[in-house]
Amino acid sequence: MVLQSIGKIPSIIPSQTIMKQLIQQHKTFYQSWLIWFILVGLYLSFNSKAAGSLALNEIHTPVGDIFFRYITWGGDGILIGIVCFVFLFVRLRYGILLSLVSFISAFFVSLLKQFYDEPRPSRYFAGQDVNWVDGIDLYANHSFPSGHAAAAFTMFLLMSFFFNNKSLTAVFFVLALLVAISRVYLFQHFLIDVWVGSLCGVVFGTILYHLIIITPLFKNKTWHNWSLLKSPN
Repeated sequence: MVLQSIGKIPSIIPSQTIMKQLIQQHKTFYQSWLIWFILVGLYLSFNSKAAGSLALNEIHTPVGDIFFRYITWGGDGILIGIVCFVFLFVRLRYGILLSLVSFISAFFVSLLKQFYDEPRPSRYFAGQDVNWVDGIDLYANHSFPSGHAAAAFTMFLLMSFFFNNKSLTAVFFVLALLVAISRVYLFQHFLIDVWVGSLCGVVFGTILYHLIIITPLFKNKTWHNWSLLKSPN
């Protein structure tokens, strides 16, 4: 698969038009996320905060424990940093965009976590007879919203922009969703945490990406189409 070029952005196109085009061109990801967001929102409206965690906890399996233990790394800062670094060798623009958007988005999410400072499931369910996954370091505070869910949705949303392929976009959405589910499965977050985390990832990812690509640094330039391995002749 050859990555799609973002291309030059003519200065005569209004900013609002660019945003609409961005959403329209990648509606597969946005529509899939919106369906998930509405369905989970309805579930949360009629159930308690703990209901989703307990429901998922009841279907723990050894295979699920292993799978979700590793898929959760899709929202980890270390892995995202590695992905950003790899993209620099593919196309400089992609690596820079993903780095900037991911970092700024994570900063805003961390502010929300500090502001709300909600207890995590490890504190909420302390002493109760529930399934815990062995080998997982559980955190106690700053549960809301989920940083991993936000980071995963930000990263995979931008990757859907870069590849611009419907089939891959569907794969990217599923991967982001699995990261979010893993946080509930592992008892690191409640369902509402990853629900809002996904919202943060999509909203921050879209707005920040849009704001960056319309800056003078990215408009009508060619240097960011280079890679660390190859530059234009």
